[in-house]
Amino acid sequence: FTDLTLLHLSHCPRMTYVVSLHDAMRALESLETLEIMWCGDLSVVFGFSEIGDYWSHGGRWHFPKLKRIHLHELPKLQRICSIGSNMYAPNLETIKIRGCWSFKRLPIIGDNKVVECDCEKELWDRMEWDSFVQPKHYKPLHSRYYKKTMLRTSVLR
Repeated sequence: FTDLTLLHLSHCPRMTYVVSLHDAMRALESLETLEIMWCGDLSVVFGFSEIGDYWSHGGRWHFPKLKRIHLHELPKLQRICSIGSNMYAPNLETIKIRGCWSFKRLPIIGDNKVVECDCEKELWDRMEWDSFVQPKHYKPLHSRYYKKTMLRTSVLR
């Protein structure tokens, strides 16, 4: 997996996590695109073990080449990296999230960068923010199918 640039998983209904970071951290340094769809039991993408390289990274998992994240219909997914760790993706450009109603945390990005985050408005409103990940680093783009409440009567009357 040392040259893995695209990780695409779909229709894995019983998978609860994708890979343990302790075993595969070096292999994921070339990852550019992460796409996961229709994996109903997935709660975290990358799990970790507190042994090894985790503490040398200062509590952050580095994904230096990651540019795109697409998460679709993952109702139990809460975060990309497991609890207690932060995901650092300095070159992230876009995130697209649909149907991930338990999702709460976005990755840490560069200080002067703004990443497009295409997600449902309800999901955006429920996001949890901390000192490392702040809403000013993301530009929310809500679905083109999302409509504000329309008037029941004509404006002309």
